[in-house]
Amino acid sequence: MDKKISFKEVPSECPECGGNMVYRGVGEYSCEKCGHLMYDDYGKVRNYIEQHPGATQSEVALATGVSQSRIKQLLIEERIEVAPGSTVFMHCALCNAEIRSGMYCEACAKKVKMGEDKVNKVVRQQQKKAGYLSSDPYDAKGRRRYERQ
Repeated sequence: MDKKISFKEVPSECPECGGNMVYRGVGEYSCEKCGHLMYDDYGKVRNYIEQHPGATQSEVALATGVSQSRIKQLLIEERIEVAPGSTVFMHCALCNAEIRSGMYCEACAKKVKMGEDKVNKVVRQQQKKAGYLSSDPYDAKGRRRYERQ
């Protein structure tokens, strides 16, 4: 799954000195000039979860100011996961099994991946057969493939 970053959540200017914020990793940004630290939504949620293991989604949302829908998106993107031993779980989109993050359980994820690989293989074969994947723009008779005969 593609990881999506909303540009609204990424701090770009330091509120302390007006300097540029530089990404340091795991949702953390620091000012080039004064060193002030700021966090995007992921960084806020991650820090809160590390300090409060087992916190519920609503507790995290209230404490961090990050919306519950954004927290759900972080769970689906597998950037965070439901705490071990929690009584609350997400469910697999295919078989409804309990999962801690993502959209699919391990078994269904493998099936989805195999299905995508098969579809991609068929598409590549069709493209190759149609001449789209060849680096040579000419066919066997020396004509350009895209010209009408």
